[in-house]
Amino acid sequence: MNMIRRLIVVFAFCAVFSVTPVAQARSKAHVLVISIDGMRPDYVTQADMHGLKIPTLRALLSQSSYAEGVIGVLPTITYPSHTTIMTGVWPIEHGVYGNQKFDPFAEGQSQITEVSTIKVETLWEAAHRAGYTVASVGWPVTTGAKYIDWLLPANAAFEGADPDGAVSGKSSAGLHYDNPPGLRERLADSLPPGRSLDVDETRFQWQIAVIQRFKPEFMTAHIGNLDHEEHSHGPFSQQANAALELVDGRVRRLIDAERAVYPDAYIIIVSDHGFLPTDHAVSINALLMKEGLIDPKNHTWEAAAYNTGGTSAIIVRNPSDKKTVAKVKAVVKTMSANPGYGIGRVLTHEEVVASGGRPDALLMLDAAPGWRFAVGTTRDVIDVPGTGAHGQMPDHKELRSAFMLSGPGVERHHDLGIIDMRQIAPTIGEILGVRLPAAKLAPITFK
Repeated sequence: MNMIRRLIVVFAFCAVFSVTPVAQARSKAHVLVISIDGMRPDYVTQADMHGLKIPTLRALLSQSSYAEGVIGVLPTITYPSHTTIMTGVWPIEHGVYGNQKFDPFAEGQSQITEVSTIKVETLWEAAHRAGYTVASVGWPVTTGAKYIDWLLPANAAFEGADPDGAVSGKSSAGLHYDNPPGLRERLADSLPPGRSLDVDETRFQWQIAVIQRFKPEFMTAHIGNLDHEEHSHGPFSQQANAALELVDGRVRRLIDAERAVYPDAYIIIVSDHGFLPTDHAVSINALLMKEGLIDPKNHTWEAAAYNTGGTSAIIVRNPSDKKTVAKVKAVVKTMSANPGYGIGRVLTHEEVVASGGRPDALLMLDAAPGWRFAVGTTRDVIDVPGTGAHGQMPDHKELRSAFMLSGPGVERHHDLGIIDMRQIAPTIGEILGVRLPAAKLAPITFK
């Protein structure tokens, strides 16, 4: 009997100490995701060719498993892309089809900000449910996300002009989007005194402060400087290159702050889209107005364009109206045959849906090289030399985005080739030990 008791004690002792290493191996990961808006992968992979001084990003490349390019979503613009990065699904599934809400008479004047727009579970939700402390600063479509413990969303820095060509207005004084309420006041002493800061500088200072003060285990941070300059001056312009060099220094400081708190942190660099140079813009709604399909005076419309930079979705108010549908198709056919309107391709409704785009689009237009789609009905064709745009179909290789992952056990300087943007969320989920039910693609193999 004593022998049996001794064996039970021995087995219990061994069981405890054999389980402990497994429990330790499954302890929480620490993850910082940094999104550099508008960064094509060749900004880093071909830095020498472009004369770029970006030591932080180049060092990360040598320490990371990285993609030659990430195939994005339709359209390749900021809000749908960032939402895919956090959900692992296309816009047709997550419900964010652009940066602004569709309104034929107030194009671009109302941003999509509320997290309730997203129809599927996000990584922030999954991490929060798994017991992680979660933070996000500057990430789009996060307003109202109570499961983000420390939140300053994209609209929290009193944005004025939207970089994709629309105007969002300014937040009213005292109107806060933070979680918890008053977070920005708590971080006020992190902003340099006596200086007037732009949106990007404000966000950056908040990002550093959130890491240092609250030590979130999972954090997402969005940096917009590069995208702004690419819109104004084009990709790889002097101004864009200078912006990325500034961003490189900020990335270094973010990583230093993160690893001062968590030396074992995974650092993930992503971007939402690439960029193409543009010299001309066309307003499809101005053309539809000329055809009598939009009547601003009486505030009525039969068909209107939802413009997303390099693409434009044509939406019919009453899809069962066969006469209007036939007229719209005929008008678009005529427009697309005129090279002066800069329409490169026309996708059918079925092709849009198969590509994961806006499901109520009768047609979608993809801009020709050098062209983008503009908002408004005042002018149909506008010269905008030396600028840049994105939003075009994701099969343009220049629209591919970037991905770099470094951290414990990650293979260094490992070229992953071309990946799908929908793989990023499952990969982060695997690191965190959480699963996103809506995400169907397999995680990226990085070990």
